[in-house]
Amino acid sequence: MKRRELVEKLNAADRSGVWAFTPCSFGSLFGKDDPRYIKLMMKRLADQGVLTRAARGTYVNPSARSLPSDLRRGLIRFLRPREISYVSLETKLSEAGAISQVATALTCMTTGSSGTFETPWGIVEFTHTGRGIDLGADVYRGDDGTLEATIRCAARDLRRVGRNVDLIDEDTLADAIAEEQSHESQGVHA
Repeated sequence: MKRRELVEKLNAADRSGVWAFTPCSFGSLFGKDDPRYIKLMMKRLADQGVLTRAARGTYVNPSARSLPSDLRRGLIRFLRPREISYVSLETKLSEAGAISQVATALTCMTTGSSGTFETPWGIVEFTHTGRGIDLGADVYRGDDGTLEATIRCAARDLRRVGRNVDLIDEDTLADAIAEEQSHESQGVHA
């Protein structure tokens, strides 16, 4: 395939809001179905700087205009595509000010397997949960389309996994939960 044709297809995908690819989605974009050929093609394009390898089996078009403002959050659905995954734990509690440290990894709960991905944009960490996820009550869709835990749910998740619970400032957590509930009663998520 000529480079010009490749760039045109990537630009067309970008106009449709597609900025990341798995081998399956990349193959369908180009009408190819040989997995070995597609993986080799994606690796070569990454070596040439046309694509950026985000994690095993996930590549990003770095010149896409549709890139989300926070690539790590955008990658969640590509890293665990067949599972429910949401931002929670230290990340959510740090954003709410309920723990004193800034989370260096984007911490998520997932119905899939636990795992850590080191991407060019930072670490994304998934922790498995076997409990039911109540979309709307415990988890909501953020402005960027990413699923996020409520502050109450994030604190419960952190206590359930039993790590860094000593970092929680209980007074600040109570205030953050009360503020979030106030926003929810007005129909707005914080």
